[in-house]
Amino acid sequence: MKFLRYISIFAAASLLFACYEDDKMMAMSADEVVAPVMNEMTSIVVDETNLNNEVTFTWSEVDYGYPAEVTYSLFANYQDVDYQIGQSYTASYTITKENLNNALVNTKGLAVPEGATSTVYFYVTSNISAGNDTYAKRSNAIQMDITTVKSTAAPWIRRPLYIAGNFQGWNPGARGPVLWEDGENSDVYEGLVYLGAGNNTSNKLDDGLCHFKFCVEDSWAGNLGGDPDKFTNEGDPEHLLAEEGLYWIEVTLSADHSTGSVKLTPVESISVIGSVVGNWDTDIDLTLAGVPAVGDADYDNLYYTAMQNQIFTGVCDNAVAGEFKYRLNHDWATNWGGDLAHLKEGGANIASPYSGKVRFSINFHGDIDALAEDTTNPSPISGTVEQAE
Repeated sequence: MKFLRYISIFAAASLLFACYEDDKMMAMSADEVVAPVMNEMTSIVVDETNLNNEVTFTWSEVDYGYPAEVTYSLFANYQDVDYQIGQSYTASYTITKENLNNALVNTKGLAVPEGATSTVYFYVTSNISAGNDTYAKRSNAIQMDITTVKSTAAPWIRRPLYIAGNFQGWNPGARGPVLWEDGENSDVYEGLVYLGAGNNTSNKLDDGLCHFKFCVEDSWAGNLGGDPDKFTNEGDPEHLLAEEGLYWIEVTLSADHSTGSVKLTPVESISVIGSVVGNWDTDIDLTLAGVPAVGDADYDNLYYTAMQNQIFTGVCDNAVAGEFKYRLNHDWATNWGGDLAHLKEGGANIASPYSGKVRFSINFHGDIDALAEDTTNPSPISGTVEQAE
């Protein structure tokens, strides 16, 4: 009986504590929580002599009625455009004048004029639950005059991600195949690659699969492999594996390029569609260019070259002058158009003046060396249309 009495006492105490915790957690409704208040600041002048000086933004803490872990996000506003400057778990945020300047003048963000004085507003938001805005609060905005300088940030240039494997001779320096970054410092790389098993070459393995790794540089330094859902560059990671075939590949890397994940989507077709080949309901399939016939005396070299070039081509025997586009898997979900020199996904219809026997080609490789120096970041995908013999 004494044992049961202790259990009853413990249960009652637990219930009392739980009620206390619930009362504490529910101490304030969302409407009762007071938003943070930004503290006023003086104007900021940035010049070449004070780039390393720090600026600290401060605000009042938010009381949610219990010791919650609050996430504060600092925003700048210029001409009704908002841009997040940083994030903090305390009631302050410190940033160098150089980084603040670069964030403000970034043309992908607020595009505050360089070398001029502009009025910028700053405010902070607070929240205790990611993805749930019930308890999100926004502070007052403070007005500041900020004198900027030309950005010191290096311009973004689209980056390649190399693939080396038994399908191309295990040579990351072979200038292909590559995936290309899909946006400014996104660390998401994508592209069309034929992952061969090395058939009829000395690199074919017993399992008949394509073995490969990703390389951030055109060398083995920091190569990535292992688990497709979380590959790594630690040690000498295992090979990634795939059935032989054509894939649309998407790779997401961590900011330091030490880990990542890969998604392989089998490609059923690369085709041309449009009035040039009859109508907008008819596809002409293209094939990988340059693949030699089995038994060719120079099979190995020709095979590797075809894999690296990533060019798909085909001939329509009865084409007419008109318009066309390229597309993936006979579907409009992924299509390319616009300027043949730099095709864009979802781009405009492409005009062709040719009729009769016409060759259509699309190149997913891109000129690696030229793109690595082009600050305009054109699309790496290009196409050609020409009269065929």
